[in-house]
Amino acid sequence: MIRRALWWLVLLGILAVLSACASKAQQKKSPDASDRAKAATPFEQLSLKTTARTSFEDNGRFILMEGTKCVQRDSGAEAATVVAWIEMPHYVDNGSIVLNGWDLRYLHQEREVNSMRADITHSKLVKNAGSAMLMFEIQGKLDDQNGKEPFEFCVFYTAFGYSSIWFDAAMESDYNGIEAAVQQKKNQGAVTTLENTGNKGTLKRHDAIAIIPRGFEFRYDDAFECEFRLSPCKWGDRVDYPLLQMAYSLSQTGVSPSQDGSPHWATQTIFKDNGTRTHGVKTRAAVIRGSSIKVRPDFLVLNPRSANAGNCRKNSDGAVRTQTFRIDELPYNYAVPLLTGWDLSYECGQQRVQRAGIWVHDVRFDPVSQSMEYKVSSILRDQDGAPSFNATHRVTVLGFNRLSSTAPYPTPEINIKIRQH
Repeated sequence: MIRRALWWLVLLGILAVLSACASKAQQKKSPDASDRAKAATPFEQLSLKTTARTSFEDNGRFILMEGTKCVQRDSGAEAATVVAWIEMPHYVDNGSIVLNGWDLRYLHQEREVNSMRADITHSKLVKNAGSAMLMFEIQGKLDDQNGKEPFEFCVFYTAFGYSSIWFDAAMESDYNGIEAAVQQKKNQGAVTTLENTGNKGTLKRHDAIAIIPRGFEFRYDDAFECEFRLSPCKWGDRVDYPLLQMAYSLSQTGVSPSQDGSPHWATQTIFKDNGTRTHGVKTRAAVIRGSSIKVRPDFLVLNPRSANAGNCRKNSDGAVRTQTFRIDELPYNYAVPLLTGWDLSYECGQQRVQRAGIWVHDVRFDPVSQSMEYKVSSILRDQDGAPSFNATHRVTVLGFNRLSSTAPYPTPEINIKIRQH
């Protein structure tokens, strides 16, 4: 009797284990919608290669790629993090990534805003025998006063890679980037200016430099605010406000380093409602230097908006707006677009935010005609999509010219690939 009972216990245990294994296998084969919506862990993200489109390639020398990735979070208490990697051609031994756009939206409803962020926090090119991977980490955030509203963050990036035997070009501060932060008091005005200086003595006198945009963060001061609502106020509640305007403009005064061998650049920003509030700003950038580097700068002048701008269309206009642009007379062997300026604002005064973003995409570079074509999409809307919004941008072109004396081995056949629409 005891033996039979023990036998049944063993049999039931085996069946339970097999049932659990089968259940797990079934879950892996056909995950439900809730499983798909969960954010992957950093390890899970790294185990999956990120898909990026090749916009342009000169085989054996240079490649330009672009991609996008979206992540959802259950609340704004923590940032949405993207950890990913792009497979580069085997000849690539140097390269980097550019923040060329972002798209943030509340998933359920319009809200006021406490902070907004899109930031490439880390980037590294890993080179092994016969392969190259560009690995990066990107964070995005959109939250209101209580930080409990679900949101989605989409990042738009451009990656470039090259064989250093053809170029005199090297990245500086590529892994962490160069971060700058400032607290802007409301009596200092709406335009925040962040001055940046790179490492002293790292640049040669014949080097040209280019500043690569990597990220931004806007955050209102953590002052206590008690709003009329059903739930009681807490001392830890942060302020949030409607949005009128947010803007970013990165500029470098020239392509040459200063006398002490350090690069200098400045970033200006605007983050405001109808008034001017105390808020913090962080920016991140990287530097590329060398005699092969060329820059075609384009600076966006920031003008703070007032509540009554005189141009107010109250009709519904909450759709993504896409425009095509073309830049001619680019005397470079290769070119990379850098989104160094953007300005988003509501037309009819401050509004709550449901979605905000601007991004560069569908890049086409033609070295024969020395031209570049790209599209810019933008959106700023509240729940009902009215009133309309204004959007402007600036693109700085990072150019690469090959060395006059090239490698000691025969010149490879040029194979130019341009992605078609």
